[in-house]
Order: sequence, then structure tokens, then C-alpha cells
Amino acid sequence: MIAHALLVLALQGREPVPGVYPTGKAGIYVGIEAEPADSRTIQYFDPQTRRLGTLRPTSGGSFETTDRPVVTYTLAVPSIPVEEQPFTVGDTGGDLGVSLWHAASVAKRPTIVLVHGADDETRDMGFIIPYFVSHGLNVVTYDQRGTGRSAGNWRYTSPRSKADDVIAILASLQGNVYCDSRQFGLWGFSNGAWVAPIVATRYPIAFLILKSPSAESIAENVLYEIEGSLRETTQFSDAQIASAIAFERLLLTSVATNENWDAANAALASARTQPWFPYMRIPPGLTIPPPAPVLAGLQAALIYDPTATLEQVHTPTLALFGTLDKNVATADSEMRLRDDFRAAGNQSLTIRVFANADHTLTATATGFEDQPLTPRRLVAGYPDGVIDWLRSRGIPTISL
Repeated sequence: MIAHALLVLALQGREPVPGVYPTGKAGIYVGIEAEPADSRTIQYFDPQTRRLGTLRPTSGGSFETTDRPVVTYTLAVPSIPVEEQPFTVGDTGGDLGVSLWHAASVAKRPTIVLVHGADDETRDMGFIIPYFVSHGLNVVTYDQRGTGRSAGNWRYTSPRSKADDVIAILASLQGNVYCDSRQFGLWGFSNGAWVAPIVATRYPIAFLILKSPSAESIAENVLYEIEGSLRETTQFSDAQIASAIAFERLLLTSVATNENWDAANAALASARTQPWFPYMRIPPGLTIPPPAPVLAGLQAALIYDPTATLEQVHTPTLALFGTLDKNVATADSEMRLRDDFRAAGNQSLTIRVFANADHTLTATATGFEDQPLTPRRLVAGYPDGVIDWLRSRGIPTISL
């Protein structure tokens, strides 16, 4: 934590402009990432080595990788700079801080909105912004609720309220000099992959990119994640894991139905004595039953099944999975996604499953994000496969 804090301090006044920087035989993609919101770092992606990581400033215009083997890059002037157009969108949930990222030339381009996962992330979303811009797309990002210049609280937002936010952003871009309004698309990662299909059923969307999407309900997905976390530690027996999952399922059912609180309260008192309790998804200070506003927030954040929405999606969609994803049950979600699109009569679904890839589509041996390979590398086929797929769908892109 201390080293990370020192790195953040060192960045003050030393942040490179987002863009593509010439290095060696090719270039690297560099952008600022703020996840969590109060922690800004410099993220890079080197397509030659597929390395993905964080840079720290050294001397002059030099920056070096924070993981080994250490590589030093000189980031002077980007060969392809990215310009930012910040603005604010008024919405029923309060103001949203938004940015449109585009190339220097004024030309109407396809525009992709990046839809957040579940964390407290701002509009600064790292290398993927210059990556898409350099390949011929505008990029739109926004501050997650309660971060940056966006009002609200990201912890208690629902997929539907997040979809409202995205639709408000899209509506505000109609007529923008940089945007071809016939070619708006969405990139939804993790939790954002529940949000993007909702938008597609309510707003004209040209394409969907779903990165590590769950086609299960949020409650089912939470149980999957908890079980994975318990098994990662290797200290719990199958019986203990079963007890933990039964407890969490009981609590989620009470939240969904607003019933059976006496049993939930007794189960919570017992669970607090168990060694697995720290791994449960229990909000700090939770009382049983929760006050009405807290219950409403929990229901919004935790009670959602995407099936009915996915069965209405007619937008061409690319879904990307990793075989070792510990946050999404890949095989089950892939099967459900195919079934739901079949029910919708949508034959424009492309699914790509990457071997030995984790939730972020980085190469992995275990799938657990706190056990990364060193150095971190994106799997072959991402993100370049996204550009290839867009081109195959007739979306204008640029080859570098």
C-alpha cells in the first residue's frame, strides 16, 4: 500500500497524455486508470509483447514498468494523440461526469460507450481508450456514480438505473460533430455486461461487445464468486463451503422477497462465529431486517436476472469469455447466452472463449486475479479481435 501511494504521488504532474507512443518497432497504448477513483495510475499495453501493466516515471520523459522484467519507455510526444471533450449530463439520478475521447481530426466516427463493472471507477479507463480511438472509434466514458463529477452511490445502483445513465449519455451525443449517431455501440465489462443489453433493448445500438458477461442472475453470480474465493484459500472443507453458500443464499432470498427475516437474523448471528464469515458479501453495519432505504438499495444492486432482457436483444453481439474466470461461470453463461439469443431470434451472436484466461482476459495459471502471471499479458486475440469483429460487421475501423 505504501509503495502504491508513493507511485500515485509521483504521478502528480507527470502523467503522459493518453495516446499511442512510438517505441522500438511499434508503439504502446498508454492511458490513465482510476480504479479505485482516488488512485490514478498510468496503464500501458504493448501489443508486441502483449504486456499489460502500470508505468512509473523515472527521469525526464522516461517511464518504467512496475513489474519484472523491467522495461523502460520514453513517452515524449504521442504518434496518435487522443483529445478529450469533457461534459456533464443531467439525469434522474443526478449529474453524470462524461468525456468523449476522439482523434484530432473532425470526422464523424462510430462511437463506443464503455460501461463500467461494479467498482468505483472514474472515466479514466486506461489503455483501452487510446486503443479504440487509434483504430477509428470515438470512445465515451463516464464517472461511476459517486466518483469524479457524478452524483450518487455506485454501491446501490441497479443494472436498470445504470442503463438509464447510458441512455442519457447517448441522447446527449445526438448531433455531436464527432459522432455518427447511426453507429453507437457499447462495450460492457463484467457487471456492465448486464447493463449493455438493457440499453440495446431501449435505444438503437449498432453493436455490443460483452467482456466476461454473466448470463446468470446477480444472486447466482455472487454465490459463484463466493465459492471461488473460499476454494482459493484451500482452508475450508466442502461442508464448510456448503454452509457458507447456504447462508448467503438465505440472505439473498430474504433481500429479494423481504421475508423470513427472523431466520436470516438467526443465521447471521451464527455465521459471524464461522471462520468463513469474512468472505461473505455483508455490507458493514448491516442490521436485520435492513431499513427500507437500505433494503431498496440492496434489492437494486443484487436482484436482477438478465434472461428476459437477453431474449429481446436483436443487436449484433460479440461475447468474450475466459476459461479460468473465477468471477463468471463461463460454461454456464455461454450456454445460457446462446439459448437466450436463440429465443430472441438473434443469429448475430459471436462467442469467443479464450483458454487460460481470467476475468480480465489476461493469461493465467489459476484464474484468481490476485495470482497473476508475471509479467501480465493479455491473451492473444484480445483486444485486437474486437477490431477484427467490428470490421467484419461493416463498422469502419483503422488498421495500424
